Amino acid sequence: MRFKQVMIALGKAACYTLLFIGTQLFVSYAAAVFMGIRSGLQILSGDSAPEAGALAEQMADTLLGNAMLLTLISNALTLLILLPVFAAQKKSYVREISLFPLVPGAIWPLVSGAMALAAVVALVLALLPIPQELMEAYNNAAVGLGEPGLISALSTVLFAPIAEEVIFRGLVYTRLRRAMPAALACVLSSLVFGLLHGQLLWIAYAFIMGVVLTLVFERTGTLWASIVVHVTFNLVGTYAVQYLPGSFFILVLGLAGAAASWNWITHLYPRA
Repeated sequence: MRFKQVMIALGKAACYTLLFIGTQLFVSYAAAVFMGIRSGLQILSGDSAPEAGALAEQMADTLLGNAMLLTLISNALTLLILLPVFAAQKKSYVREISLFPLVPGAIWPLVSGAMALAAVVALVLALLPIPQELMEAYNNAAVGLGEPGLISALSTVLFAPIAEEVIFRGLVYTRLRRAMPAALACVLSSLVFGLLHGQLLWIAYAFIMGVVLTLVFERTGTLWASIVVHVTFNLVGTYAVQYLPGSFFILVLGLAGAAASWNWITHLYPRA
């Protein structure tokens, strides 16, 4: 590894990561400013307004209650911002993020493998002796995602997976991969991906999922593959796995299903 190449790759990866984080912060800040202006207008018009402490609490509750909408907006904005960025460099959006077509039939092992992985993650969390405090923090974080609905579904199942794959696999990983071994690039990009999920259990399995998604992307050479896996994983993990019985046998079946799906993928995408 040449030092200059590595530093350039790390710089580019950091810029794309900061774009992702900064867009989310900007959208949240803009929402807070909007609510502050609205409260100020209420005061000027003579309407009753809550005290400063109550107002701050009300704004925090409103932001938390609309977390999914704000996340949806920020992820969509991230994808849109990249359009002029690549256009200014006279680069193809599709080529820069490796959004190449899937080979015929590839969607089936990707979907089945993602479903198996979602089941495995849920069952591992249910069967492992995880400390109660950690599980409570995990459950509280999950509750903070808000009530199920169209906005929540669009944010969790569609926009978040697409934006995260574009940033962390399509841009961060590929830039690191140009200057360092694939294994190191995979670990670094997956670590950043995991840390941005915040809660400890989320960080742990987001890191593992980041590694899996990177392996899928590296094997197939197209971001569509990791997008399909990520979307399916979030869909099944959000709306279906809670109905699975906490059984070691089901866990083994899930692992077998994931392994079979990967074997299917390797046949569709043999190494050159």
